[in-house]
Parts: sequence; C-alpha cells; structure tokens
Amino acid sequence: MEPDGHKRVRGRDDLVQQNGVMLISSVGDVDPWTAWAYKPRTISLLLIGACFLIWASGALDSECSTSGDAVTSVKRGVWAMIAVFLAYCLLQAPSTILIRPHPAFWRLVHGMAVVYLVALTFLLFQKRDDARQFMKFLHPDLGIELPERSYGADCRIYTPENPTSRFKNVYGTLFDEFVLAHIFGWWGKAILIRNQPLLWVLSIGFELMEFTFRHMLPNFNECWWDSIILDILICNWFGKIY
Repeated sequence: MEPDGHKRVRGRDDLVQQNGVMLISSVGDVDPWTAWAYKPRTISLLLIGACFLIWASGALDSECSTSGDAVTSVKRGVWAMIAVFLAYCLLQAPSTILIRPHPAFWRLVHGMAVVYLVALTFLLFQKRDDARQFMKFLHPDLGIELPERSYGADCRIYTPENPTSRFKNVYGTLFDEFVLAHIFGWWGKAILIRNQPLLWVLSIGFELMEFTFRHMLPNFNECWWDSIILDILICNWFGKIY
C-alpha cells in the first residue's frame, strides 16, 4: 500500500522481459478491472467445453444421431473443430506483448489468424469451383461469385465531359468501401507489427503484388494515382499512424 492509501498500479517498467516477450510479474496489479480474469480456470472451462461438445454433437439425442444427414454432421464437426482449436489458443497459446484488454483476447486473435491461414492453404490446392462449393458448404451465403469491378478502366483524374462530376473517377474511388478497409486493415497491422519500416515494406509490397496479379483479378487493376497516392500515401499511412 502506498502512503496515501491507494494501491500502486504497476506500469510497463514493472514488466519482466524473457526471450523477447514481455511477461507480467504480478498480473493482478497491472489492471485492477481485469484482475479476476487472470485467475486460472482451465479445468472449469475444460469441463464446460466438454459438456457443450457432447450436447452439440447430438450424442445425448438418439433420434438426432441416427437420422442426421452426413452433410449436417460434417458441417457441425468442422465448426466444432475450429471452436476447440480457438479454445485451446485462448487458454494455452503463448502470450504476446499486448496485454490490453487481456492477453487471452490476443491469443484468441492469433488462433483465428492461424485458422484463416490453414483454410487458405487448403483452398490453394482446390479448383476454383470446388473451393466455392466448399465455402457454400460451410455457409449458404458463401461460395457465390460476386461481380468484379475494374478500377483501372479509366484513369483520368479530370473528366470534363461527365455531366455529373468532372472528377467522377476520383470520387468513385475515394468513396469506395475499400478505403475504409485499407485504413482499418493497416491500423490493425500496425497494432500487431509495431514497426514502421516493416509496415512500409509490406504496404508497398502489397501494391506491387496487386500490380503483378491484376491480370487474374479485375479488382487489382488500379490506376497509378489510386495505388500510389490514395492507397500507400493516404489510406495506409493514415491507418499506420493511428
């Protein structure tokens, strides 16, 4: 206890560094609001998760286990497999330097990233139609081919013949949903990576990748001012500084 009667809250100087990872020496003192979440409850959560899996699998319902179709069983099994892996990451995965709001939250985010990476690896070995069918197998709204938009069909900044706006190409690109995707996407990358030179390399490298594969995906076909000015120098930069 401090002389004024208030409990001292530990700061970053009280964290212990081991093998390049910041560890919390007394996690209950770092954030009093989440001190309850640092108490180990692995066995309790294991029992709750096991009971939930037994109930979700339909093992307690004999009619459901005998009359269920194979498609529904496989679909539920895939989602249960993902849920078990995420629960493992939530409880046992290594913690990172991110401790707010809780290290378990970032362990869960890491687990979701691993699931996404594994899913992309699986889809890489599938044909396009088979991959779309697999996505539709997981959810009926997925696996549907969406209309593609080419952003590089007309790269003129000034269009005097357009009756609506003389800067229609710029306005159409500026008020696109991918602008927010760039800003919030690079904001999230900046939180995870926390290295400005590396972020700039990734930002420029991604635009080079779009330029390389624009013959495969019309969305990658962008104008020079869209890639260099709007994406790299404005949206990506704005997301990285905040």
